[in-house]
Amino acid sequence: MNSTRFIRLTSPTKGLLLTSVRLNSTKASAKLMEPAFGKPDLAAAKQFQNSLKATESHAGSTSSLWFKISMFVALPAILFTTYHVYNVETEHAKHREHLKHVPDEDWPRDYEFMNVRSKPFFWGDGDKTMFWNPVVNRHVNHDE
Repeated sequence: MNSTRFIRLTSPTKGLLLTSVRLNSTKASAKLMEPAFGKPDLAAAKQFQNSLKATESHAGSTSSLWFKISMFVALPAILFTTYHVYNVETEHAKHREHLKHVPDEDWPRDYEFMNVRSKPFFWGDGDKTMFWNPVVNRHVNHDE
């Protein structure tokens, strides 16, 4: 049996020193050849192996279930949603293109509560918000 011991030495010039001394044991002991935890329990080992096999089987069936859910439920739902959103946005783009060509006289009048300004904005001409988009927003003055 090999063991290592650390011995502290103090030196007035170098301070604290740690030195290791290795001690060898020459006695052969019968206790060294025995298993550390006693004799193995074969029934417990078999039960553990069976539980591992059951866990692997369950994991395989569960992963197969989630693969099927992903392929036959989630993927069609994503494709259907993509198709629907594409159609809605195409219709929206056509409508916006149509609104570009509507003259100001035919543009609907703003209600009293729309575009209320208590004081002008400090940028630009003072009438347009910071997020003004001339393609989407239109400020038509029907009073002129």
